[in-house]
Parts: sequence; structure tokens; C-alpha cells
Amino acid sequence: MYGAAVGGYSPAFAIPLLQHGGPQLGLTGADMTQVLHAEQSLWLRRRVPARGSAVVTKTVTDIYDKGSGALVVSTWESDHARTRSSCFIKGEGGFGGERGETRTFEVPDAEPDVSFFRTSPDQALRYRETGDVNPMHHDPEFAARAGFGKPILHGLCTLGITVRGMDFTELHARFTAPVFPGDELKIEHWPTGEFRTSTTAGQVLIGSVRFSEVDNRGKSARSDS
Repeated sequence: MYGAAVGGYSPAFAIPLLQHGGPQLGLTGADMTQVLHAEQSLWLRRRVPARGSAVVTKTVTDIYDKGSGALVVSTWESDHARTRSSCFIKGEGGFGGERGETRTFEVPDAEPDVSFFRTSPDQALRYRETGDVNPMHHDPEFAARAGFGKPILHGLCTLGITVRGMDFTELHARFTAPVFPGDELKIEHWPTGEFRTSTTAGQVLIGSVRFSEVDNRGKSARSDS
């Protein structure tokens, strides 16, 4: 189902496997029309087996005050992988909490490898089968209350499409704008692991992966930072 939803397989499959229901779980009491998926990280500790079972533990690790909203950071862990999701809740800031650090994302000043992927009108419905049933992605009335003309594509679907076919041990990404089912994605990859995805409206996703224990900047790929 994951391969059908994102056009192929990658280790990013571990994200919906651990979250099993999407990053919105745990935001009890929040107005989900005001929740935006901001960032996602993944650390792979070992290859996910073809079959078996695992214990997954979820923790709300931080709630930051960003002024115009609150950033809720949740982490899912298992023996095989760890993933972290940051969700921004509009209008819930100003409570006097810590602001938190902001990760910076940049791409090299070099020519990337470029590919294109045309999402289908039912792309969000395909991805919904992986367990993320947030109505933002299938309910027109709900999406309208959130300020969108129609349901938007899951950020994790765009991410999965972007990194499909790659073999990596660590991933970090920021979602910067919505994608609508039917949009064509322009995907840029750099040999050093950085990536960026855009539609005709502009950038929608930026991030990086690490391919081995130590990358070219000398940092451990399994730092869990």
C-alpha cells in the first residue's frame, strides 16, 4: 500500500509504520483545522524486517511557544527506528513557554539531479490507506474550514515520493507549502543528500538524508539529535 501511495519503496516506510495513524494522533483537544505538519525526522537503527512485530512507544517530547501558535513535537520509538513529528497549531501560542530551536535547511550551490512526478487526483486516498486518516486530506468541508479550496495531499506522501528509491539511515525534512492531488512535483536531489520539492506555485518541501554512519561533514548518522 505504501509503494502504491508514493510510487515506490524507501526506508521512509518506517514513518507510517511507527505512527500508524498519522502525526495528528495525540493532539487531543486541538482544533485539527488549525494543525499543520511542520517537520519530520527519521533515524533507522536497523533494517525493518519483512514480517514480525514490535513495541512502539510514543511520547509528546516538547511543546514550544512560537508566538502565533504552538509547536507540538511527538516521538515514536521502536528497536528498529525512531521518528519525530512536529505539528504547528495556529492560534495556540503566547502561553509563555520556551520558543525552541529552529533547524535550518539549505541546498548546495550546485546543479541537482532533477525528476518530475505527477500526482494523481486520488493520491491522498491512496496514502490514506497507510493509516493517516486526517480529514484534511479527504473531506472537502473540513479542508475548507482549514482555509483550503479542496483537500490537500499528506506531507508524508510528498516526502515519500521525494525519497522513493533512496537507501538512507537518517532523514530530516520541513514542509513549507501544501500540495494538492493532481499537482506535478519537481524533485531535486544533490549527491550530498540534500533534496527539495516544488510545484508550479513554489517550494513545498526541503530536507536532507544521510547515507552512511558518517557523512561528509563528519557527523554521526545515528546521533538521534
